[in-house]
Amino acid sequence: MNKLWGLFKGEIIRLWRYKITLFGLLVSGIWLLIIALVSTDEANLLLPQLLILDSGLMAIILLAASYYYEKQEGTMKAVLVTPTSPALVLLSKVLGTIFGSVVSLGLLYLAMLMIHQVAFPILPALLIIIITTTAHLSIGYVLIYLSKDFMELLLKYSFVVIVLFTPTILVSLEILSNGWEWLAYLSPTYAGQQALTHLWGSVSTSEWVITFLGLLIYPVILFPAYILPQFRKEAVSA
Repeated sequence: MNKLWGLFKGEIIRLWRYKITLFGLLVSGIWLLIIALVSTDEANLLLPQLLILDSGLMAIILLAASYYYEKQEGTMKAVLVTPTSPALVLLSKVLGTIFGSVVSLGLLYLAMLMIHQVAFPILPALLIIIITTTAHLSIGYVLIYLSKDFMELLLKYSFVVIVLFTPTILVSLEILSNGWEWLAYLSPTYAGQQALTHLWGSVSTSEWVITFLGLLIYPVILFPAYILPQFRKEAVSA
């Protein structure tokens, strides 16, 4: 646990030094401005979308930026050659990115409370944000390991964003209907958005189950089957 805490602190320091944390806070500032300028009803409707943008799609970009900064400076090699398991190092990096999403959630919670006098259930929202961020980070790591450089990653990321948002469009246009709506939950972006939206309404247990399955399937499969082995290869070649 002490090793993980030390790695986590080091990750937070690196993210601040690379100005990735600062960029994340600036983006959160944009979300806060939007919340401040709209009505209470509009803020309630927008909040799940803003949170999914921050904890999902933004998390992938911030993860990639951190990875390539480390690769450029050689700090990744310095960490990987220490007597620490690659799994623990990988976990600290995931936790570092999740921390940024949690901070953004806290800021939006305070904004809703202070500006609109609305308090959404923070603990369930925190759990959803952690799982949603982890799901998107699993996709982010796959993009990183399938890309030669940051520019190639951005091209693939643009395509992935379209794929992840397509289910939302198909459901809103009622193209996915008549019992086929469950296919939309194959997108962690849609599943995360729905999970956050569920906080504002009463839904059945089956809806919660399918929502969390859509979020958990990616990290549960990708981290042990692909990401950790690739991370270990990087540790060996460091």
